[in-house]
Amino acid sequence: MLGINKKTLNSDLSGIDDEQLFTQLTFEEGAVIEGGGGILFIDQLQAINAGADTFGDDDTYITVNGSKLWGPGGFSTGQTSGVNRGLGVDFPASIALFDEDGGFNGDDDYLGGFTVNGPTNGTAIARVSGSGSTYDVYYRVF
Repeated sequence: MLGINKKTLNSDLSGIDDEQLFTQLTFEEGAVIEGGGGILFIDQLQAINAGADTFGDDDTYITVNGSKLWGPGGFSTGQTSGVNRGLGVDFPASIALFDEDGGFNGDDDYLGGFTVNGPTNGTAIARVSGSGSTYDVYYRVF
């Protein structure tokens, strides 16, 4: 006939042990390999300088990929507040902070943001700045 060398699947795999075929992955490693996402959890915010709102405290809120996750919460300089909110995200995920102006003073003020590209090894801190304010965002991705 065509002279094709036929091999069975079993004969091709007979020299490979199970450890070469499979390995155990953590949830974080699996999410990176899949290219999908993970769970973003924001633990807390700390106002290093709350200066965006000229009428008092910043009315800070957090968005993830454009959707509000938390807030607004009133912040003065030096104040820390627990957020304790999380959600599933695809990577990359965009996190942004805003000062809510309630429509009286125009658009909400952008306080800065950052992008998450994959799991963190424990808690990470991102410093964001904008519109006269600076915040530290404490977060985890798994």
